[in-house]
Amino acid sequence: MPIVRVKNKVLYFAHVPRCAGSAIENYLRKRFGPIAFLDRRFLSVPQEERWSATSPQHITRDAMERLFPEGFFDASFAVVRDPADRLRSVFLRQRDIEQILPADTDFNTWLSTLPLSGFDLDNHTRPMLDFIPKGCQIFRLEDGLDNVVKWLDDLVGDTDGPRHIERANSHEQKLQQADRASGPIPLLSPDLHATITDKFEADAFWCGYMPKPVERTVILHYHLFKNAGTSVDQILKQNFGDRWVTREFPTQGLNNSELLADWIRSEPDAVAFSTHTGFGPIPKIKGVRVISVMMLRDPLARIRSAYRFERKQDADTYGANLAKTTDFEAYVRTRLESPDDRQCRNFHAHRLASIVPGQTPEIDRARSAMQIVSVLGDVADFNAAMTKLAAAIADFYPDFKWTSVQANTSHADTTLEPENPDFSALLNASNKDDIDLFAEFQRHSAQA
Repeated sequence: MPIVRVKNKVLYFAHVPRCAGSAIENYLRKRFGPIAFLDRRFLSVPQEERWSATSPQHITRDAMERLFPEGFFDASFAVVRDPADRLRSVFLRQRDIEQILPADTDFNTWLSTLPLSGFDLDNHTRPMLDFIPKGCQIFRLEDGLDNVVKWLDDLVGDTDGPRHIERANSHEQKLQQADRASGPIPLLSPDLHATITDKFEADAFWCGYMPKPVERTVILHYHLFKNAGTSVDQILKQNFGDRWVTREFPTQGLNNSELLADWIRSEPDAVAFSTHTGFGPIPKIKGVRVISVMMLRDPLARIRSAYRFERKQDADTYGANLAKTTDFEAYVRTRLESPDDRQCRNFHAHRLASIVPGQTPEIDRARSAMQIVSVLGDVADFNAAMTKLAAAIADFYPDFKWTSVQANTSHADTTLEPENPDFSALLNASNKDDIDLFAEFQRHSAQA
C-alpha cells in the first residue's frame, strides 16, 4: 500500500500484485516525490527479522483498515488485471524468476493447489479484492495506464511531470536481467480461462471482467454425515424459512451434479439447498452463483461419533443395525472389509475428490476441491465457519445471522475405549489421507 503526498492530499495506491504495481510506484515517485510504506528489499531480509508477514506494498485491505483510521487518505486507486492473465503472470514469476517452482511444474497442477488466503508467496495469489479498499478508483490494466495519468491530473489539478507510465518488473525484463530463458508459456484456453474466472468470480465480477451480472445467488450445503450438518441446516432454516429446501439423490457413478443443477433450477424461490448425497462438480448454472458449503472434522472423531449415533439411532439401516450388534472395533473392521464402504476409510477425501473428477490420485483431487468449495469449515470452530458463510453472502443476504447451535449431537461413550494398538494403527492407516487433508486445512485456516 504505497502512500504518497500529492500537494495537499494523501494518496493511497492499493498495489495488487502482478498488476503493474512497480511501474505505478516508479511513476508516482518521479512525479510526486518520496513514497512511504514501500519496501522492495523486504524479501531479502531473513524471515526471522521481518516485521510483517508480507511486504508493506502487498498489505491487505483488512490490515490497512486496522492500521489507518477511516478518512485518513484523501483518495485511493488500484490497477487490476484479468484474473486468468494475472495468475499466469504469478506462475511465470515463481517458476522462471524466483525459481520457487521446479522448471517442469504444470500450470494446471499449480492452480489446483493455489492458496487463496494466508500470506504465501508475498500475497501474490490472493484475490484482487482483498487489496482494494471501499471507495477506491479502479483501473483495468487492459485499458491502458494513460487513464491513471489523466485521473492523477484531475486529482492534483495540473499536468506537470512525466506523461507516460513506463513498464517495470515485467517478465521479459526480469529474464534479461537474470540472463535466463523463459520456460513454456501456458496457454489460456477458453476452458482454462473460464475455470480461473470461476475460481476468482468476485474479482471478475467487481473488477469488470464478467460482463453479465449474476441474477441469483444460492447456498448449496453438502451435508456430510456427523459433521455438524444438522446445525448448519438449522441456521439456514432459521434465516430462510421455507426457502431452505432439502433433497436426496442417487449416488451411482459419484456424479449427480446435473441432478443438483436441475433441482436448483426447479426451485426458483429457494435460497438454501441441503443434501447428504451431493457428488460431482459443484453445479454450474447460467445466471446463478452457487455458494458451496462443506464442514470438515477430525476424521477419527467423526468415525467414533458416527458409531455412537448409529448405535442409538432408531433406524433400520445397515449402519444402525451393525452398530447396535457390534462394539466399535468390530463396526469399523466390518465396514473396512467392503471396498465401496467409505464411512470409515478416508471419508472426507472421497467426498471432496468427487468434486474434481479425473484420473489423478484421490487425495490430489481432494486437495483441489478444498480450494474450490466456497466455504470450507471446521466443526470444532463452527462460529468461524458461519462467519465465513456470512461474509460470502453478505452482498446478497446482508441480514444473515446465527447463534451457536448444537443439533443432532452424540456424546462420548466410554465403551469405545480403550482401543488395542493394532486396531488404532489400522484406523489411522485407513484414514491417512483424511488425517493429512485435515491437518493441511487447519494450517491454511490458521494462516488466513
